[in-house]
Amino acid sequence: MVKDVVISQMREAERKLAETYVPRDVDWPAGDDDMIRVVIGPRRAGKSFMALHEMKRTGPFGYLNFDDERLLATNDFDAVIAAIVEAWGHPERLLLDEIQNVPDWELLVNRLQRQGFRLTLTGSNAHLLSGELATHLTGRHIPIVLFPFSFR
Repeated sequence: MVKDVVISQMREAERKLAETYVPRDVDWPAGDDDMIRVVIGPRRAGKSFMALHEMKRTGPFGYLNFDDERLLATNDFDAVIAAIVEAWGHPERLLLDEIQNVPDWELLVNRLQRQGFRLTLTGSNAHLLSGELATHLTGRHIPIVLFPFSFR
């Protein structure tokens, strides 16, 4: 089942990547370090869409959207990561979308970083926007703040 979810989300990501993208006025940090990129901002600002396109621009990656109720039923994140690795061709970089939906997400993120994955996270939940983010990922993350489009 997990593999089916990952493949379904891969197809969804491919469809989104084929859509027209208007580059945002955000400095996306270079990916030559192991810092966790955390894209935060208000709901519907385009965090996931921007992150997908930036990840594509910077090279191969894997993607998983935790805003999918089928994933919330699993406790076996090793199986989830194995499915991502298989479906996306052993990516070194992962985009974990809406990570705040995973209970104790910071433990999963810390483990994946220790295993050598370069991570980008998105989330709009107040949990990710709060000072708790700094506590969970102290010294290991770069916040990327995205706001909705402006008239400029």
